[in-house]
Amino acid sequence: METDENAQPLIPIASLQTTLELSLLQAANLLPNPPPTTAKAKAMKARTGGKAGGAAAAVADDTPVDFVHKKLKKMNTDMYYRQHKFNLLAEESEGYAKLLSFFVVGICEGGTVGKDGEDDDGEDSSSKEARKYVRELIGAFDLDPNRVLDLALDALEWELNEIITSQQTKKSSSKGGANEELGFDAINKAFLNVQSPKVVNTLLAIIRELDGNSSSGRAIAHLLGFKYRSYNNRAAKLAAVAAEKGKDGKDTSDKAGSDKSTSAPARIYPRSLFISTAFLSAHGLVDPHNLLPHLNSTLNLIDTYKTHTTTTINRLKKLGVVSLNSSKADKKDAKDDAADNESADRDAAFRNDPIIGVFRAYLAMGDWDKPVAFLAHATVPEFDSAVKDSDGDKMFSAMELAVLAACSLSESVGADVCAWVSTMIKNVYNEGGNNGKSSRASILPLLNSPFPTETPLSEMSSVLRGPLSTLAASGVIRLAQPLYIKLCQIYNKKLTLAENKVEVDIECIDDNIMSVLSTFMVPSLSLFPSDTLLPKELWSLLKKLPYTLRYNLYSAWRKPGLEKGTLRSMLPKDIKSGKIPKPLGIIESEIETGIAARYVLKRISKENIKDMGRQLSKTSHNNPLVVFTDILAKIESYDNLILMMVDTFQFATELSLDVMGYCLLLSLGGSDGGGQRRSGTKMGGLNTEQWLASLETFTGAFYKKFPDVELRGILIYLTARFRDGESSELGVLRSLIKTAGGYGFVDYDSTASLSELQLDGRCGSRLLKRETSSFGVVDNINRKASQHLRAVLQGGDLGVMMILLLSQMRLKILYTKAGSGTEHVKVIGNTYDDCEAVLCLLLEFLSDSSDDQVTGSSTKEKFAASMPSLEDLHTKYGLDTAVAWMLCRPLIRKSMFFKDDNKLAGNASQKVMPAFLERFAASPDMTKSCEKLLPQGAWKNITQAMFQAFYSLSIYDILCPEERYNIEIGRLKKEVERLIILQKGGDAARGQMSALAAAAAAAGASANEVRLATTFTLVHREELDRLKRNVDQLNKDFQRQQKRCKFVTSMLESQKEDLIRSGGSDGTFASAFMTFCVYPRCFLSPEDSLFCAQFIKVLHRMRLPGFSTIEIIDNIVNAATGSLYSMTEDEAGNLAIFFHEIWKSVNSWRYDNDAFSTELKGSPGSKLSKAYAEANSIGDHSTTDGITHDDFKSIYTQWHNKIGVSSIGCFTSSEYMHTRAALIVLSRIVLVYPTQPKVGDKILKSLSSLQSDDNPRPDIRATAQGYYSQLTKARDEGMWKEENIAVTRARQEKEKAKAEERKKNLALQHENMKKESEAITREIGDGGRYGRDRRDDRGRPDDRGRAWGAEPRAHQQRAPPMNVSAPVFTPKVGAQRELGFADRREHDRRGGGQERDVYVPPNRRDGPVTRRQEEGRGERRKRSRSPDHGDDSEHQQSKRTRGEWAPPRRSARR
Repeated sequence: METDENAQPLIPIASLQTTLELSLLQAANLLPNPPPTTAKAKAMKARTGGKAGGAAAAVADDTPVDFVHKKLKKMNTDMYYRQHKFNLLAEESEGYAKLLSFFVVGICEGGTVGKDGEDDDGEDSSSKEARKYVRELIGAFDLDPNRVLDLALDALEWELNEIITSQQTKKSSSKGGANEELGFDAINKAFLNVQSPKVVNTLLAIIRELDGNSSSGRAIAHLLGFKYRSYNNRAAKLAAVAAEKGKDGKDTSDKAGSDKSTSAPARIYPRSLFISTAFLSAHGLVDPHNLLPHLNSTLNLIDTYKTHTTTTINRLKKLGVVSLNSSKADKKDAKDDAADNESADRDAAFRNDPIIGVFRAYLAMGDWDKPVAFLAHATVPEFDSAVKDSDGDKMFSAMELAVLAACSLSESVGADVCAWVSTMIKNVYNEGGNNGKSSRASILPLLNSPFPTETPLSEMSSVLRGPLSTLAASGVIRLAQPLYIKLCQIYNKKLTLAENKVEVDIECIDDNIMSVLSTFMVPSLSLFPSDTLLPKELWSLLKKLPYTLRYNLYSAWRKPGLEKGTLRSMLPKDIKSGKIPKPLGIIESEIETGIAARYVLKRISKENIKDMGRQLSKTSHNNPLVVFTDILAKIESYDNLILMMVDTFQFATELSLDVMGYCLLLSLGGSDGGGQRRSGTKMGGLNTEQWLASLETFTGAFYKKFPDVELRGILIYLTARFRDGESSELGVLRSLIKTAGGYGFVDYDSTASLSELQLDGRCGSRLLKRETSSFGVVDNINRKASQHLRAVLQGGDLGVMMILLLSQMRLKILYTKAGSGTEHVKVIGNTYDDCEAVLCLLLEFLSDSSDDQVTGSSTKEKFAASMPSLEDLHTKYGLDTAVAWMLCRPLIRKSMFFKDDNKLAGNASQKVMPAFLERFAASPDMTKSCEKLLPQGAWKNITQAMFQAFYSLSIYDILCPEERYNIEIGRLKKEVERLIILQKGGDAARGQMSALAAAAAAAGASANEVRLATTFTLVHREELDRLKRNVDQLNKDFQRQQKRCKFVTSMLESQKEDLIRSGGSDGTFASAFMTFCVYPRCFLSPEDSLFCAQFIKVLHRMRLPGFSTIEIIDNIVNAATGSLYSMTEDEAGNLAIFFHEIWKSVNSWRYDNDAFSTELKGSPGSKLSKAYAEANSIGDHSTTDGITHDDFKSIYTQWHNKIGVSSIGCFTSSEYMHTRAALIVLSRIVLVYPTQPKVGDKILKSLSSLQSDDNPRPDIRATAQGYYSQLTKARDEGMWKEENIAVTRARQEKEKAKAEERKKNLALQHENMKKESEAITREIGDGGRYGRDRRDDRGRPDDRGRAWGAEPRAHQQRAPPMNVSAPVFTPKVGAQRELGFADRREHDRRGGGQERDVYVPPNRRDGPVTRRQEEGRGERRKRSRSPDHGDDSEHQQSKRTRGEWAPPRRSARR
C-alpha cells in the first residue's frame, strides 16, 4: 500500500472524546495523519478564519490542557449552535459521532455490545447486538442509511488496511525494511492470520444488513463506484493543472514543496480501496462486474498484448542474425531504449489501472475463477457474447487470454499468480511443518482456503491447471524457481508406485494431471537457466510415468516446431489475434540454446571432446530437444561424428538422455515436417540412404554406451513397421543386437563372404564362434547393455512378436508389391536376405542362455513362455515347416539334451524336466502336431523319426570342429605367453617392447606415449585375464561338444530302424527327403546348410538301410541347377556352402579309388532303385550290390555337365540375379569344380563377356574377374584332374613363353627409361654439385675458394633429389626458379652475361634435339601458349627469365 497521506482512509483517534466528529478534529488539526481536505474542512477553516491551524500548532508546542479544552468547546459551539444556511438539513448530529465511534472503538472494545457467543440461530451474538445498535442510532437520530453504509465501508476499509499494515510493520521491523507495493503474499497471509476477526465480521454483518441483504450489492456498488470516480476525477484535475502549468512554462519549483496538491499523484487509487472491493466481492456483498461502468481504465489490455506479441515476434526473428551495418546497430540501440521506456510506461499504467488493481486484490482473496472472469469481462470483448450464448469454450478461452495478457505485460501480476499457487499448495507441501491449530483465524471464505494435505493429485491438478498454464505461457514462472521445485516434489510424492513396479499405472494419470504436465511441468524447463538441478527434479517425477506418456509430453513440448520453426509456421492472422501456438519465452530460449549449441558444434573435435562436450551438454539441460535434434541432423550427414557425440553425452542429464531416445525415434520415423516419411533407400531401393545408415550406426553405439535409456519406444516402433511389411528399418534392429547386444559375431555381411575359418567357428560353441568371427579381433561388450536389451525384448513378448513378424515378412517381400511399381529383383533379393539374417540374429540373441548364471533368470524359460507351439506356428501364423522348426529348435534341443546338460553342468540331481519344456519335448502330442506340418502323402515316404531328427538337431550336435578348436586354443596360448613375457620384462621382452615402440612411433606418439606403450598396463592385465578365461572355456567347450556329438551319433544309431521305412528302396525316399527336409532348410542360414550336408554324411557313414546317397546327391544336383535361376544372393551362398561339402565327397569318390572302396562301395548309399538304374542305363547289380566305380564315373560326368550347363546358362542370361547366383556358387566350389577341362574351358569362355569393360554392371564384372583368376589358378594347380597331360604341358609352355615375353618387354622398358634419363641428363647438364656425393666434398674448396657448405645461401636451398638426373618441381614464385639447372656460379663463369636467369640448353648449342624431345616441347608450348620452336625472341627470353621454361616432357612408355 502507498504510505502517502492522500491515500489514507478515515482514521479516528481513540484517545480523544468520542462525541467529536472527524471534521471537528480535522479543523483542530489534532489528527496525526489527517485525511484528504474535504469541502467541510475548507468551510470550517474559512469560518474560523484559519485560526485552527494556529491552535494545533500551539497544541503541538506543549500547549496547556486547559487551553486546548477551551479551544475545543469554542469550536463545538460554532459547529452545533450557530446556524448556517448550508446546515439546514442537520446532517452533522451526535448520531454520526456515536456511529463512527462505535465502528472504530465500540466493536473492538465491546461498547454496548454484549458478550461474545452464539444464539440459538447459530449467529454470533456480538454481531447481532451490533446490528441492533446501529439500527437504534439510525432511528434515534434519523440518520441517512446510505451515509451510514458509506461510513461502514470506510470503517471496513480502514480495518482491512490496518490488518495488512500491522503485518507489514512486523516484517519490516524484523527484516529492516518495508514493501511499498503490497502484493498477494502480504494481503493473503495477513487475512489468513488475523488476531481478532470479530471487528471485520461485525462490519460485514452491518454492511450486509444496511444493503438490504442484497446478493448483487447495488447500493454498495454505487458507493464504491462513486469513490472510484472521485479519485479518478481528482487525478484528472491535478494532471490537467500540472499540464497547464507546464504549458505556460512557469517555474513552479519553489511552490512544489508548499502545494503538493497541484502535482499529478504517483498513485491514483489507494490500494486499500482495491482490497475492500475485493474483500466485499469475495464475501458476496458486491458483484465486481457491476463496478465496471465506474472503473475508468485507460489500459487497453488485449490490444497492448497483441502489440507486445507482434514486437516480440519481430525481435525473435532477428535473433542470431549478424548485422555489419553500424547504422542498423545504432537504430537497434535506439529501439532498445524505446522498448525500455515503453515497458516503464506500461508498468505505471498497470499500477494505476483500477481493473488490474481490483483483479490483483480479488486474486489475493484466494479464488481464481471469479477474478479471472472479472478481468476477462473488463478486457475481452468476446466475453459478453460468450456468456450470453452460454458458450463455455469461448468463455474459458477469453479468460485464459485475459490473464495471459496481464501476466505477460506485468511481472507484478505474474508474481501474484505465482504467490496464489504457492499459497494453495503450502499445506500439501507442508511448508513450515505446523499441522496443529493456530490461535489466529482467517477472514477469507472457506472455499478459498489452501488445499488440505490429503488432497488427491487429480483434484489439485483440476484447480491448478489454469494458473500453471498461464505461468508457463507468459514466462513468469522463470521468476519463481522455488515454486517449480515445490510442484515437482509434490507431484513426485503424490505419484505413488505399486509394489514391485517402477512405473505408475497409466489409469492413474487423468486429463487434469496430464494437462499440468504437458502445459507447465515439461515446457517450463526451457524458461529457466541451463542447470542440472531442475532437470534432476523433473526427471525424478517423469521417470515414474510410462514411456508413452513421457514421449507424449516431449511431443507437446516440441510442437509445432523448434526455434524459429514455430514463427515460420504462424500465420499473420494468428499473430494479430495474439493466439500463439507456443509461448514466446520458450521460443526465445530455444533460439538462444540453438545458437549456443551450434557455436560449440563448430569447434568440437577429438582433442577437446571433454571440454567442449561439457559445454555442449550444458546447453542441453534446459532445451534438450533443440540440441539433440540439431546433433542428429548433423549425424545424418556426417557419420564420423557418431562416436564423438556418443562420448559427449556422458555429461548430459538423465532427462536429456531420455529426450535423446525420443529424438532418435522421431528421426527414425523419417518425417520431413510435412507429414511425409523420408525414403530410407536410394537407387530404387538397392542401397540404404545415408541418413538412415548413419542413424542405424548411432542407435547401436548410443544404446551400448547408455543402456538405461528407454528402449521400448524404438522396439515397438520397429514392431509396428514390421507389421506393416516395411523392411527399411531392419538395419536399426540389426545394429542394436550387434552393437548394444554384443552379437556382432553372429551376423555377417553376406554368406558368400564367409571364410572357411568362420564356417568352422560356426560349427562350435559360442565362444569359438566369437573368436573366429573377426579373426581374433574381439570387440568390447557392454554386458549391462546386452542384458537390458534382452530383458526389454523378453518383456511383453516383444521379441517373439518381432520374430513372428519377420518370419511372415519374408513371404510379403517375395509375393506382395510394395507399391504401384515393380521392384527390381535384386532389391527384392537383398531385402529378403536382410530379413532372413536379422531373423536368425534375433533368434540367436533371444535364445542365448549364457548369461543365466549372472542374471539369475532363465532365458529359455522366458523364451518358451512367449513362443507358440510348433503346430500354431504353422497353422495359425502361416509359417512354413522349416521356419517353424527353426524358431522352436532351441527349446526342442533343450528338452532333448536336458539330462545331458544337467550332468555337464553338475546338476544331475534335477531329473524332472521343467514345465516350460514339456510343450516342446518328444511326446505323442508332438508327433501328432508334426503330422500337420507336411502333406499326408509325404508321410508314406518319410518317417516321424527321420523328420524330427533332421529338424531337431543342429550342426553343433553332429559335427565337432576339432582342428579349429586346437588352432584357436593354441593361438590364445601364444597370446598368453606373449603377455606373460611382457609382464615379466627383461631380455625376453625386448623384442616385443621394440615392436610396440615402433608401432607407437609410427602412429605419431610422443616420447611419453611410446614409453607407456611398452609397459605392462592395466589394459594388458585385463587382456591377459580374458585370454586365460577363454583358453579354459574353449577346452571345456571342446570336450562338451565331443561328448554331445558322440551322444547324438549313438542316439541315431539306436533309431536306425525307425529312420527309414522298410521297402523304401523304390527311389521315392530320396526325392521326398530332398523336397521336405534338405531343400527347405539348407537355404535358411550357413549353419543350416552345413547341417544338411553333414547330416547326409552322418547317415551315409551309418550305412543306413534304404538311404541311397547317390540318388540323394542326384536330387541335390537337379535342385541346385534349377534353383540357380530363382534364388537370392545369400541363398546362393548357403547353397554353395552345402554343395561344397557334398561335392568334396563326390570328388574324392570319383578320383580316389581307395576312398570309393572304403566309403561308398558296397554300402547302402551306393545302391540304386530300379527306376533310377533303368533311367541311367545302369545294370541290375546296382540295385543289389551297389554301383561300381565305372558306374559312378558316368554318373559323375552327368552331374558335372548339368552344373556346367546351368552355370553357363546363368552367365549368358540377361537377368542380373541369374549371373550373380552362379558366380557366388562357383566361386565357393572353385577348388572342387570343375574338374573336367571341357566344361572348364566353356566356363572360361563364357566369363569373357562378363569381364569386358562393356559390361554395364560393375559388381558383376568385378566378381567375374575374381572368379576367372581363381579358376585359372585352380586349373594351373592341377584341379582339372581329367585334363590331358599334353594339353596341360602345351598350356604350361604357352604360359611360360608369355611370361618370358613379359619379362623381355619389362627389361626393354627399363632400358628405354634409362636411355631417356641419360638423354635428359645430357640435355640439362650433369646436375652441378648434385651429381657428386656431398660427403666427398666436405672441406673441399669450390670454384670460389670456399669449402663446400660454407656458402650462406646453401642452407636456404632445398635438399638434392633422390634421383639427381630427374627434374625437380619448383613453383614459379620462390627462391629457386630453375628445374634441374646447372649451378648458377658455373653458368656465370661460362659467360652467361647479365642475363643471369636466362637458360640456354646445352643441346641447343652442342647438338640437335631429338624428335621425341621436340614433340614434347611442342606439346608444352602449345599447352602453355609459348612461341613456336626456334622463335627465340626477346619476348620469349623475358618469359623464360620469369621462370616459364619447363623440362622436356617424358614420353609415354612403349
